[in-house]
Amino acid sequence: MKKIYIVLAFAPLFLTACAGNVSHRWCPPLEVVAEPAPVVYETETIQLSADALFKFDKARINDLLPKGKLELDTLIAKLKSHYGIVKQINITGHTDRLGSEQYNLKLGMERAETIRSYLLSKGIQTDFNISSKGKLQPVTTNCTDIKGREALKACLQPDRRVSLDIIGIKNK
Repeated sequence: MKKIYIVLAFAPLFLTACAGNVSHRWCPPLEVVAEPAPVVYETETIQLSADALFKFDKARINDLLPKGKLELDTLIAKLKSHYGIVKQINITGHTDRLGSEQYNLKLGMERAETIRSYLLSKGIQTDFNISSKGKLQPVTTNCTDIKGREALKACLQPDRRVSLDIIGIKNK
């Protein structure tokens, strides 16, 4: 009878010897469980011309031009059909160099906010970050010798834009 008690006394040691990453011949084979693949979000940047979106020097929802609404509606359709998940949209308003730095920062922010409001009103529910760079990130480099205000406004048109960084997972 002593042998039976001795075997029973050591049984818990044999069972715990199979725990963790220790392998003995009496242990059942370990199952390898694959870790789920990490979620990889893509970022797509879209540049929208502020002149196509808004009347010149304007930023409100009532200042959206018909072509601007069409561009935004096309973007919304793309978000709904091409993305399984839209984690976040960063919206940045940009202006040309005409006007003060403070005024242009405010105008860029108002335009970014208007775009955010429009997307929300059309059912795009995600995290939004809105910002303004004002006139701090121009894309034009050849408008220095332009004479006349209208010609200068036309030359600086590419600087007036709203950029959207869409962070999400596209449908396969």
